[in-house]
Amino acid sequence: MKSKILFACMTGAFSCLLLVNTSCRKPAAEPPGDPAASSRDASTELLTDSVITISEQPSGSKEATRLQQGNPASDFTPTGFYLPPNGTLKVQVQQLSGSRLPRILIGTYSRYENKWDPTSYQLQAGENTITDPLGGLIYIRYITDGTPGASARLTFKEGKKPVPYFVLGKTTHAEWLSMLNLYTDVPDVQLVGKRVIIVASRAKALTYKDEDQGQVVTLADRIINIEDSLSGLWGSSERDRVNAHKYLMTETDKADTYMAATWYRTWYHKDVVNVLLTVNGIRSWGPWHELGHMHQQGPMRWSTLGEVTVNIYSLAVERAFGITPSRLRADGVWPKVKTFLALADAERDFNGSKADVWVRLAMFHQLWLAYGDSFYQQMHQRIRQEKPTASSDNDKMRYFMLAASQLSGRNLGGFFRKWGFKVPESVYTEVNNLNLPAPTTDLTTLED
Repeated sequence: MKSKILFACMTGAFSCLLLVNTSCRKPAAEPPGDPAASSRDASTELLTDSVITISEQPSGSKEATRLQQGNPASDFTPTGFYLPPNGTLKVQVQQLSGSRLPRILIGTYSRYENKWDPTSYQLQAGENTITDPLGGLIYIRYITDGTPGASARLTFKEGKKPVPYFVLGKTTHAEWLSMLNLYTDVPDVQLVGKRVIIVASRAKALTYKDEDQGQVVTLADRIINIEDSLSGLWGSSERDRVNAHKYLMTETDKADTYMAATWYRTWYHKDVVNVLLTVNGIRSWGPWHELGHMHQQGPMRWSTLGEVTVNIYSLAVERAFGITPSRLRADGVWPKVKTFLALADAERDFNGSKADVWVRLAMFHQLWLAYGDSFYQQMHQRIRQEKPTASSDNDKMRYFMLAASQLSGRNLGGFFRKWGFKVPESVYTEVNNLNLPAPTTDLTTLED
């Protein structure tokens, strides 16, 4: 089945997408190494519709530093409630442990241009009264840059309105339809999984009301788990445990980007909200790509790679979903790779204009073809362990060349030279001084 999805471009501080076509097929079984859904226990217990007990978590920026990722995940908890514009919310707060208390966020990141970021309100013990001129969905942010140790109970009293709120494993399709019919005075809906928070307009939710919401949210969770797996995230160690936070995927009314990602969220133009609310849509490249931006690590993201290494995660999802031929084959990238590799040495610059983002991606994919998932899993783990301070393009390329050679156990200097890595000759000398054997095949000839 053909489905409209997107490819990437850079705009400002975030990433956006333009429309192209690709095919979507039924996903295959999980690949080995996917973190199990049960590996992330919720820290929030819904006691009733209005009482939430919540524990403090590390901040999104602290987690991003630990994981060496550029974009912090969504370090806030959805409530299923909405505050109307100029409405007054009353929240009773009880400290259960520690001394810090959470904040209330009113509004969803990037949902509306007139309130691009939510308004934050610090809670105090006892009764809190919050009035917000624009209103919005209500979230709880309970984070610290130190060691988490506090907990609190929040009782939402006056002023809130329930929204259609789908919770994976709890809400049935019939209940979802009932909420859509009942809660007609709120603009937005929420769907929540173990790894994801999806926000969309009630109007779009009605358009796609006959979809299988449980499968959509399960697939969104699975996409994140697959990208985590390629990132070498599993277990409970400080280095390799998964992000403490979910990932926000929201519809936006912003007209000039189709899909994008930045701190705390990914967002999607109203005309492509099918990628958030339909089974076929969530199986398409666009959301994989945006969630990939949330996984990118700095040392594998020098200045020409913002829209390149993001797609090593997209390709991992494509493989796990059993989609063939691969995007690189379907879009005719490999003939372009051969043309690029045939250029004279002086013209063949990996970071230059003769190599577009897809040709550059092919180089990273050839390393996967040669060494498999474990190559990138170990690369991510190594970056988290070493926390390299490389800042310039040359420094990041040097780090990647040396690490790739060491992880593969092969001297990849010739491979990178063929790909036009224009680094100082001293870097190639460093690679040679590792005293590793050359690859047994020419990796630049690999394709799938």
